[in-house]
Amino acid sequence: MALDGRTMSAEVIIIGAGAAGVFAAAVLAQEAPMLRVLVLEKGSRPLAKVRISGGGRCNLTHQCDDIREFVKNYPRGSAEMIGPFHRFGPAETVEWFEQHGVPLITLADGCLFPRSDTSEDVIRALLMACDRGCIEIRTGSEVASIQRLAEGFQLAMVDGRRAECGSVVVTTGGGSFVDGLMHTIEPCVPALFAFNSSDRELAELAGLVVSDVRVSALGFKADGDLLITHRGVSGPAVLRLSSFAARKLAEEHYRFDMKINWLPDQSESQIIQTLEHVRKTSPRKQIGSWSPVGIASRLWKVLVTRAGLDVQMEWGHCSQQSIRQVVMQIHGFTLNVTGQSTHREEFVTCGGIRLSEVNFKTMESRVIPDLYFAGEVLDLDALTGGFNLQAAWTTGYLVAQSLANNKK
Repeated sequence: MALDGRTMSAEVIIIGAGAAGVFAAAVLAQEAPMLRVLVLEKGSRPLAKVRISGGGRCNLTHQCDDIREFVKNYPRGSAEMIGPFHRFGPAETVEWFEQHGVPLITLADGCLFPRSDTSEDVIRALLMACDRGCIEIRTGSEVASIQRLAEGFQLAMVDGRRAECGSVVVTTGGGSFVDGLMHTIEPCVPALFAFNSSDRELAELAGLVVSDVRVSALGFKADGDLLITHRGVSGPAVLRLSSFAARKLAEEHYRFDMKINWLPDQSESQIIQTLEHVRKTSPRKQIGSWSPVGIASRLWKVLVTRAGLDVQMEWGHCSQQSIRQVVMQIHGFTLNVTGQSTHREEFVTCGGIRLSEVNFKTMESRVIPDLYFAGEVLDLDALTGGFNLQAAWTTGYLVAQSLANNKK
């Protein structure tokens, strides 16, 4: 695939040997085996993020019974991905990998992993599929710029080499070449992270997991479990809120007040009724001795204190106004967030090519013909659980199908 020692040539060049780029190449190897495809990767190994995803186990996708429910896990790109997921979604992903020697197992939470429990089997299957076509993967090859020619493209590499092709597929963001593609780039900010807080009372409860809470901030809300940490709060509810509110939180420099509803499934009137019943039937019991509404004892004491009550006060001495103050803490606990902290699985950001500038039937640019996008270069991201990898498989597949049809 070389014209001379300094210039490479191929019919298709894919920038980025991540999940989307390599999957596009693997599908092209099957659909158009004679098509010359060059994959350029600036790192030293292909599929680096796939190798470490899911703690090295690789959460390939997520079980799906309804695509419209599935896309609710995508803060950005949910509407655009409905059609693509119907063409190549979780079911097709499972079928593809199992046909290529990677049997999968579905966990109780819906996440799908290789039965072998290692990402190496996923990588092996993808690279073996590429070997069946005219695919070359070149590592240590960083693209500096892309120039549109009268026919095709010319790519300049950081090391001075050049590459020429008829079609370009961009699957990786962060390079300066993306800025020169005449496309609108949405700003990149973190999309999955925990919250820091200087609330010392809550920090004393570090390690406590509270199930099924509702958190809200800046007009966004999310439900799920919440983990109290030494630094603040984390867990599914917080990660979900950080993802959907990513850009707004960045605008606020990650300093804002978050409300926590510890019992969203119970109305204020239900909780008041329960507490008033305790006041009448157990007047001699101390308020802080146990929680009548099923909240963990340590957390309950914090809520009672925040309501301005003495945990040793007896229920019989608790006024109706005091009960309402406790309920306010249960349904509207205010946590002052002072920053973000890294979640152990965080390598997701939002931002990239504006979605309205891409044809989601083919993944071709609406601005520049023969330029395609897939994977993380797009302003498309999801929650943890296999959803981000599914977006990579799907967009990579659509690119490959479009290119294969065009080259026939």
